[in-house]
Amino acid sequence: MADSKRQKSKKDLLFNAAMSIIGERGYGGTSVDEIAARAGVAKGVVYYYFDSKAALAEQLIKTGLDALAVRLDRAIEPEMSASEAITALAHEQMRQIEKRRDFAKFLLSEMWREDRAWQMTLDTCVANIVAIFEREIKRGISDGQFASLDDESIAFIAQTIWATYLSGALNWTVIHPEDDPSAIADRLAQYALAGLRA
Repeated sequence: MADSKRQKSKKDLLFNAAMSIIGERGYGGTSVDEIAARAGVAKGVVYYYFDSKAALAEQLIKTGLDALAVRLDRAIEPEMSASEAITALAHEQMRQIEKRRDFAKFLLSEMWREDRAWQMTLDTCVANIVAIFEREIKRGISDGQFASLDDESIAFIAQTIWATYLSGALNWTVIHPEDDPSAIADRLAQYALAGLRA
C-alpha cells in the first residue's frame, strides 16, 4: 500500500512538473532532464512510467481533456434550455482554464500541429468534448431556439464554439487577467448564441 502511494506520488509529481514546464516553454523547448529535475526525481524515473517524452505529453493531453469533458458535461443541468447550456459551457470552460492555465497553454500550442505522435489521441479527446456542444446545438435546433443546420455544419460550429471558448479563456488569463471572468464567459456565450440563432 505504501509503495503504491509512493509510485502514485512520483507519477503525480512528474505530471505536474511536465505540465508546468511545457506550459511555460512549449513541448519542443522542454527536456526530460528538466521535467525530472522539477519533479525532484531521477531521470530514470520518467522512463519507468513513460516510454518517452512524447508518451508523457500524450498522457497529459488525454488526462486533461478527459477531465475537461467530464466537467463540461456536468455543468449542464437537466432543466437548462439549450441556450442556457451553451452559456453554462462558456462559464465552465473559464473556470477550468483558470485552474489549469499551464495545460491550456500546452493544449493551444499543440492543437494545430499535425506532426505529433499523439495526434490520434488528441483528435479523439477533442471529438468527445465537441460532441457535448453538438448535442446541445441539436437540442436547440429541435426546440426551435437555434436556426436549422445540417449535420456537417453542426459539427463545424460546435468545434468552432469550443475553440473560441478555449482561446477566449486563455486570452483572459494571459493578456487581460484584470477582467471579470464571468463577464467574459457571458460575452463568449452571447457571440456563440448570436450565430446559432441567426
